[in-house]
Amino acid sequence: GYNGNNDDEAMIGDGGGISDGEDGLDFLDRYLASNKSNGDSGCKPRRFDHAVDLGAGVGRLTKLVLLKRYGEVRLVEGDEGWSKRSRVYLGRKRAARCCFTNRRLDDLTKSEVGNWDSADLMWIQWTLQYLIDVDVINCLRILSDGLREGSGILIVKENRPYGTQREDRFKMDTPSGEHERYDITRNDSHHRLLFQKAGLKVNFMERGEETNTYALSVL
Repeated sequence: GYNGNNDDEAMIGDGGGISDGEDGLDFLDRYLASNKSNGDSGCKPRRFDHAVDLGAGVGRLTKLVLLKRYGEVRLVEGDEGWSKRSRVYLGRKRAARCCFTNRRLDDLTKSEVGNWDSADLMWIQWTLQYLIDVDVINCLRILSDGLREGSGILIVKENRPYGTQREDRFKMDTPSGEHERYDITRNDSHHRLLFQKAGLKVNFMERGEETNTYALSVL
């Protein structure tokens, strides 16, 4: 986390936590409305039973987005402290609709994900940037096996190059750099290549001021 002034800011480090959650809910609703209006007869009816918050941190997106549309949420977070904190942040009633998995995304296995309830939605935000390409592909392949067959969707929101940054290449930070951490900022074509190699297709995408958000399904 980035140690903001409160739990809503903890994972992003500024006062944009609430508005980002509102944007996320709006994106989800726009995608679901668009998908429904397209009338794809090859898709199974959409269900809203189970969602998975991957790299959940304190549970901000679970609280502000996922529990507002889905019956139950699994929070997957690699840091034990944040995983414990999320139970407090969500409160007793919300936490009763959740289960909590203390696990790094790049340590998840196919058999482990296969034991979860089939997910109607998985949400990954500002997490893949901390993984190298091969780990992103492997992680997405494993997670896709946990989506409900024929109707499960995967939402990915990640930073993109913006401002004075060149958009035809990626940017990598290292612990010795300005931000003192390792992460990769990928452009749209880079993300799409990783999705394709993981066996996923882009159904819907929106470009934000500093981010790209994708709705994916299994090829």
